[in-house]
Amino acid sequence: MKTTNVKIFGFSALAVIIIVALSIFFNDYKAKQEAQFQQEQERGNTLAVKLHQRDSLINEYVTTFNQIEKDLNYIKEKENLIGAQSEDPEFKQDTKESIIEDIQLVNSLLEQNKQKIADLQKKLKRSGIEINGLNEKMKMLAETIELRDKNIEELKVVLAEKDVELAQMNQEIVKMDSLVQVKNGVIDEKQYELNKAYVAYGNYKDLKEKGIITKEGGFLWLGQNVTLKEDFTQDQFEQIDITQTTTIPVNAREAELITEHPAGSYEWVKDDETIAYMVINNPSEFWKVSKYAVLETK
Repeated sequence: MKTTNVKIFGFSALAVIIIVALSIFFNDYKAKQEAQFQQEQERGNTLAVKLHQRDSLINEYVTTFNQIEKDLNYIKEKENLIGAQSEDPEFKQDTKESIIEDIQLVNSLLEQNKQKIADLQKKLKRSGIEINGLNEKMKMLAETIELRDKNIEELKVVLAEKDVELAQMNQEIVKMDSLVQVKNGVIDEKQYELNKAYVAYGNYKDLKEKGIITKEGGFLWLGQNVTLKEDFTQDQFEQIDITQTTTIPVNAREAELITEHPAGSYEWVKDDETIAYMVINNPSEFWKVSKYAVLETK
């Protein structure tokens, strides 16, 4: 009976040991499984974050690439326009100013797009993601920007040459303007001389005292003619512009022109019994014979 109890006790102890061992084994296995699952879950989350970062980066690149390509197409159009304007044979100052504005706009766009490429390269490097397609695209866009930049620099050189041509043209125009002004001055001076005439009027005594008229011919002072004195003094005459002065005051009962002037080129205008003034109806005809007019009142 004692032996039986010992056997039962021994079996029970073994069973307990086995159960405890199995419990420890299963708990350890469960803990390892849970740790592995958590590790896999964290790895999956990290991968998901990286995938999200990659997708966001790709989307940002595509959007930026599209904008850069749009800007480059616009720059190309501006280059063609600037090139056409610079080759215009009638290159003018306002054309130059328009080209300068376009070049400033293009330079600004080029600088902005260079900065965009540089920013994308930095982001790609920081992200640790290697995408060959993006690198190739950035390289291609950078080369295109460099080409556009080079073309704009060449256009600047052409514009500078045109600026020199324009300056030379302006100098020629200034010279021509100066010549025209000189010629106009000469013409005006000649016209001024051509339009000058001299008038003297008054009674015989006044005109004689001024040394303007004298009597010639006749016999014993009879039948003498009043004529313009040969050595008269021009200072005693009033200078007029024949295009401006067409009347000579008289205010006398009678008047006579001592100098010779074509009949019909003038007339006397009366006020009652008095001659008020003489009107020159045809100045070019009136002054054709002489540029001096002496009117004697009586």
